[in-house]
Amino acid sequence: MKCKISPLRQDSAEFAPQGVEETAAHWSERLREDDDPRTQAAFEAWLDQSPQHTAAFERVEAAQALVFSLAGTSEMQALRRETMQRLMQARRRSLMLRGGAIAASLLLATVLGVLLINPGSSWQTPGEATVAAAGTVYQTGVGQRSVVTLDDGSMVTLNTDSRISTHYQVGLRAITLERGQALFKVAKDRNRPFVVSAAGRQVTALGTEFDVYLSKRAFEVTLLEGRVTVTRESAPASSRIGAAPSLAELQPGQQFVALAKTLPQVRAADVKRVVSWRHGQIVFENERLEDAIVEMNRYSRQQIVLSDERLASLKISGAFNTGDTGTFVDALTAYFPIEHSAPHDGTIVLKPVAPIQG
Repeated sequence: MKCKISPLRQDSAEFAPQGVEETAAHWSERLREDDDPRTQAAFEAWLDQSPQHTAAFERVEAAQALVFSLAGTSEMQALRRETMQRLMQARRRSLMLRGGAIAASLLLATVLGVLLINPGSSWQTPGEATVAAAGTVYQTGVGQRSVVTLDDGSMVTLNTDSRISTHYQVGLRAITLERGQALFKVAKDRNRPFVVSAAGRQVTALGTEFDVYLSKRAFEVTLLEGRVTVTRESAPASSRIGAAPSLAELQPGQQFVALAKTLPQVRAADVKRVVSWRHGQIVFENERLEDAIVEMNRYSRQQIVLSDERLASLKISGAFNTGDTGTFVDALTAYFPIEHSAPHDGTIVLKPVAPIQG
């Protein structure tokens, strides 16, 4: 059974009830200033009260990241002036809220308005960078995306719930993808190969653009431009790569796929669909429902669960916004004989529609 649906909405961000955005902005500001474990516990308790709280906080963080990335533009300077004027007006009315939270909420509302006017914009959060013994680490949380620029000028776009560590040294630019998905746009340097290690394999490039996806069931490399080779990992990521037999040499538009218990293969890829996540979209083409649910679940803390394995093989094609679990479930229940329930554990359970008795 197939279903052709395309419920992609450019204005998919559903605003929380009035007051939630302001509270989310307050928490965002407070967490930046207060690292007390009790504050973190109180914040997590607030998140657990409602999925709307989580969604509102993620919008605040995304909007603030967008503000940061656009800080020097004339448009953002104008928005900042307008925000400060509104803040002064609010203070004159003696609103009993912290100034930082007011500013964050007003700026959030303004930026969200810009995003709705310009739906092509995508929310991006700055990479969380830490320096550890293993190298510099960048990571994203569930539902976040991040663009980071490495020391050599290479750019990495991290997808939801992803983590990389860098190990640069003389003669080698080494990256380890520890989890998730990343798109690499490599700065050319013939004297220093750019090597990404993941799942016991290495992807080597000199100057190119490619996507690497690591999950429990698959390892995928998709080449957008240039040339890369895929080999088995023959040395630690922190040392010069040794000679290893090539598993594949990809041309633009090709994808290397290694699934559990099957031989790796190289196949043609729909590159635009593979990297649609960069623009906050997920595109399915004749995908098994079970696999589509796994993909949607990557972008949301609210997980979808199948209660009947007979539903797993249903086929779905369509386009959805990342994190828009509600629209995805609505589409399934509209086009398939499926109904859903929401137990107290916060999941969404899908099951076949019960036959009518009579």
